[in-house]
Amino acid sequence: MLFKVKILLPLLLLLSSTTVNAQKDSSKKRPISVFPVPTIGFTPETRWYIGAVALFNLKFLQKDSNSRVSSAKTEINFTQNKQLIIEIGWNAFSRNEQWYHEGLLGYRKFPELFWGVGNNTPDSAEELYSANRVEADISSLKRVGKNSFVGLRYRYQYMYAVEPKQGGILESNPVSGASGSTSSGVGPAYLYDSRQNALNPQQGAFLSLSTLYFGKAIGGTVEFSRFEMDARKYYKLKSTVLALQAHGILQAGNAPFRMMGLMGSGRDMRGYYQGRYRDNNYLALQAEWRVPVKWGIGFAVFAGAGEVFDWNNPYNLDVFKYTTGGGLRIAMDKEKSVNLRFDFAVGHNTTGFYIAFGEAF
Repeated sequence: MLFKVKILLPLLLLLSSTTVNAQKDSSKKRPISVFPVPTIGFTPETRWYIGAVALFNLKFLQKDSNSRVSSAKTEINFTQNKQLIIEIGWNAFSRNEQWYHEGLLGYRKFPELFWGVGNNTPDSAEELYSANRVEADISSLKRVGKNSFVGLRYRYQYMYAVEPKQGGILESNPVSGASGSTSSGVGPAYLYDSRQNALNPQQGAFLSLSTLYFGKAIGGTVEFSRFEMDARKYYKLKSTVLALQAHGILQAGNAPFRMMGLMGSGRDMRGYYQGRYRDNNYLALQAEWRVPVKWGIGFAVFAGAGEVFDWNNPYNLDVFKYTTGGGLRIAMDKEKSVNLRFDFAVGHNTTGFYIAFGEAF
């Protein structure tokens, strides 16, 4: 059973801090509000971890109450496995939403499970390897219409100090990136977002498209191209919400195994360890029905289907993957419609349990 729990102490403290600060006239004058809080959690890769996060509310970019809020965060965690995770992220709209900037910078060092590449790898192939990763994902987009933005996206991943299992797949039958790699890619990106609340969308649509070229000319060691799509639609059905998502990654070239399409996470194909199945291409569909009940409590049921594949070995119904499950929703901030979710998912020879802040998609 895949067990993945994140204890959301920092987010709960953030909500309480926001409520307190909103009552203070002096806080309204601050162009940036900072909320430093501790973190504690558990994941299969790290076991228990503790750390701290500083969340920044960038009020100076919000011209009026109708403008979407800009934010940033800096987080550092130390794990039970003596590992280190550092992340800096931001999500910022300029005044009048003429520009949208989004980014994530991160450093990770921890072991990860690997079953090989392909859509039919056996459970018995599981092995543990370790590596260090420095990552960046940065987008700068110009508004070209209502809720529409066009610009550039840049992705970078430097993977080094790879230590495969002795005699394992990565050592005896290495794939691209098995001894380390640098992926550096840039290309055009498009974003359409009519949602009012990204953590719990009630209606509207979201579409993210990007085409990136990774090559030696822009600082990489491998060459490949990547097209990525994330399309979501939300329907308000009386007091309930039907959410739909299609996610796709199509690649050509010599993509490192850690840059391939990775099936599974707490947000996409729940129930699967991220990377349990991986290949150059990945397609997934999921639907979720969210139903509020009473006293800020509700439930959700969801289902999804997905597959990884290579152009030389296309999609095969014999190894079709599925996920289905349900969960509990508890309103943590009724005014902003933000929920704490508890999800249990069942997949192909796997299960997963998740606790997270905000909806999966």
